[in-house]
Amino acid sequence: MKIASRKKWFYVVALFLIPSLVNAALTCTVTTSCSDTALFNISATAGGHAELPNLSNYTNVVCCSGVTGLGNTCSGTYDTVLKLSDTKNAQVQKNTESGYAENACISVSSGSVSVGYQSGNCNGYDTTVASISGDTNAHVGNGSAYTTKVCASASAAALTFTISTNSIGFGTLTPANARYASADGLGSASEVEAHTIDAGTSATNGYSITVQGASLTNGGDTITAIGGVNTASSAGTEQFGLRVTATGGIGSVPDPYAGGGFAYAADATTASEIGSASSGDGVTTTYSVRYIANVSTTTNPGSYTGNVTYVMTSNY
Repeated sequence: MKIASRKKWFYVVALFLIPSLVNAALTCTVTTSCSDTALFNISATAGGHAELPNLSNYTNVVCCSGVTGLGNTCSGTYDTVLKLSDTKNAQVQKNTESGYAENACISVSSGSVSVGYQSGNCNGYDTTVASISGDTNAHVGNGSAYTTKVCASASAAALTFTISTNSIGFGTLTPANARYASADGLGSASEVEAHTIDAGTSATNGYSITVQGASLTNGGDTITAIGGVNTASSAGTEQFGLRVTATGGIGSVPDPYAGGGFAYAADATTASEIGSASSGDGVTTTYSVRYIANVSTTTNPGSYTGNVTYVMTSNY
């Protein structure tokens, strides 16, 4: 957020930097070296036997990547890629068959996973994991070894985050009265909503929203941030702060930003949490943000600006 003000002709402009969560598509390949997620090992790229990924008898590895929180555990959010007749030197079968006790799985910490089997290609899925010679008692190879393809898709939990405007203004500030930022850039003598933040996620452990940025500055002059304790407006005292309220969804506002006054516990190098949810229901919470600015009789006139960045992080 970019904010500007001056003692005479105090005009404030705010620029918000809006992050987005981008999940790449799942990709899997058979390789001899895997630094990502290994699903299982095979003895050969065609006509092979399989072993669980924690073993090291075979040099060919089915290696997958591209999705946040990707793993090979057979618990939580997962699907079975293949069933194995033993932990090593194993025949394989589809996950719809019975009789084999060992499972090779693909998982995500939060999101969705699906595995299927198709003839000739993996259209409709993210990637081809491998191929097999039959439904059960089968050999396994890379994606081109056999007609029956082992297919998979995976995605991390959805994250949505929008800010209603990229700029706000305080207008003209004087020591006599507090000034509140508004979306039209002119500011207000009475408290108004400057902008909203809409946030939501389906991540199991929810999300957090932080704010970071220096207070209003003009060259070497700085309007003092109001501090990390919820504080009332005090005309004639330098103050820059904000207050947040939350409606809808399960998001909440932590102290000190939820009180009746204002706070600002962040600076150019330190972030401060202004919103969070402990779990994800996919329902949007709207955070309403208000800003206050006060100057003193000794505040040097000029055009004051500030950059404030809001960051939303999904908790996996």
